[in-house]
Amino acid sequence: MSFLPPFHPPGEKLKIMVIANFYLKNPKSEKATPINLVFSYGGKKPFKYATGLTIEPSNWSLEKMRLREKRGVSEAIQRNAFLNKVESSITAIYHRLLNEGLHIDNDSLRHSLDIELGRASSSKKMDLTQYMDYICKLKDNINSSDRRIIKAVVDNIKLFSEKERRQLDFEDMTLSFRHEFNAFLESRDYKQNSISTYFRALKIILDQAQNDGLNPFNYFRSRKFSASAEKVKRPSFTYEELLKIHRLDLSKQHRSYRDVRDIFLIGTFSVMRISDYNGLDTGNFQNGFITRKTQKTGKQVVVPMHWIVKEVLDRRGGVPPKKYSDITINRVIKEVAKLAKIDHKLLLSYTKGGKRVEEIVSKFQLATSHKARRSGATTMVEAGIAREKVMILGGWESEASFIRYLDIKEERNAEELAKHEFFTRSKPPKNSTELS
Repeated sequence: MSFLPPFHPPGEKLKIMVIANFYLKNPKSEKATPINLVFSYGGKKPFKYATGLTIEPSNWSLEKMRLREKRGVSEAIQRNAFLNKVESSITAIYHRLLNEGLHIDNDSLRHSLDIELGRASSSKKMDLTQYMDYICKLKDNINSSDRRIIKAVVDNIKLFSEKERRQLDFEDMTLSFRHEFNAFLESRDYKQNSISTYFRALKIILDQAQNDGLNPFNYFRSRKFSASAEKVKRPSFTYEELLKIHRLDLSKQHRSYRDVRDIFLIGTFSVMRISDYNGLDTGNFQNGFITRKTQKTGKQVVVPMHWIVKEVLDRRGGVPPKKYSDITINRVIKEVAKLAKIDHKLLLSYTKGGKRVEEIVSKFQLATSHKARRSGATTMVEAGIAREKVMILGGWESEASFIRYLDIKEERNAEELAKHEFFTRSKPPKNSTELS
C-alpha cells in the first residue's frame, strides 16, 4: 500500500519535509532524564522513540540537540555517535519505505528502527532474552553505573533458564518465577543483599522494556516481586586507622601500593563514590577544594581538602595518582591495610544461601574501594560535623540512604547518650512530673 499525505494534489510531485529532533523527557530535572527522538514526516502524529540514553539537562545542548562533549560528561562522544546513528537510520528508513511504496506510520517506523538498532529481529519483536542482551550492550556503551548489576542478573537468569530447561519471556516474570529464581540464587550461595540487588536490577530491565512497548505485564511492579535487603554491619576504618594507612612506609612495595593507598585516602576524605574519586586530575584540586561533577547524579560537589589529602598531593608533587581498576584497588588496599597492622578480629553475621552465617575475620580483609566513602562519612560525623553538611559533600539525596553508610559504634553512641539529661535526671522531660 502506497503512502500519500493528506490533500495530495493529483499530478503534483510529492514533497515532504522530514525532521528528526532529539528532546529531553524532563528538561527541568535535576537528575538524568531520558533522551527521546521526535521524527516529523507528515503523519497525523510525529513518531516518538526512546533512545535508551539519559543525560543531565545541564550537559545537554539545546542548540545542537546533542550531549556537550566536555570533561565530566561520561562517554559523550560515543553517545552522540549513537544519536547520529538513530537520526540517519530513521531518515533512511523513511525514504526506503517511501521509495518502495510501502505504508508508513508510527508502527512501521518503530518496527524498522528496532530492527536497524538491534532491538528486534526482522520477524518479530524482541523476547526477554534478546532484550536483556540489548540492555547489557546499551549499558556498556553508555558506561552506565548500574551496568554490572544488570549483567549479573542477566547471567543468572540465563543460568536459571538452562537449569529449568525452559525459555523465559516477559509473560513468565510472575510472582511464581520470583520465588523460583530467589531459591535458585540462594542455591548458588549468594548473600541476601546480593539477591536483593539482583531483583532490583531485574525490575530496571522490566520497567525499561515496558517503556519500549515490549512488556505489557505488571507482575514485577508488586512489592512482593522484590527481595528484602538486610542490615549488615559494615565496619569502617577509624580515624586512627586511617592515619596508620597514611603514614605507612610503602617505599619497598610496588608503586601500585602507594598509588592505591593515596587513591583510597582521597576517596575517604572527599566522601566521593569510587566512580568519582578514582582518576581525578590536577584540575579537580584547586584553591584548597576538590570539585567534581558526579557520574551517578550529574551534580556538582565541592569538598574542602583535608590536611591528609594535601599531604598526599605534596608527596606526589601535586599530581594525583592515575586511575586503577576496581579489582586492583580492592586487592591492593587489603594488602596495604594488612601492612598497617589493621588486623584485629571482627564477628560478621549475615544471610548467605538462605542461611544465617557467622564468621570471624581480620579487619583488613574487609578493605574495599567502597570502604573509603563509608569511612569518610563516619569519621566526619563522629568529629561533630552536622550530618546534613556531610550529605551535601557526598551528594546523598536522602537521609535514609546516608544513614546506611555510617558506622557509628554502639559504644560511642551509648557514651554520648549517657550524658543526655534524659538519662542523668539532671532535668525532667518536658510536660512530665518527677518520678517518686
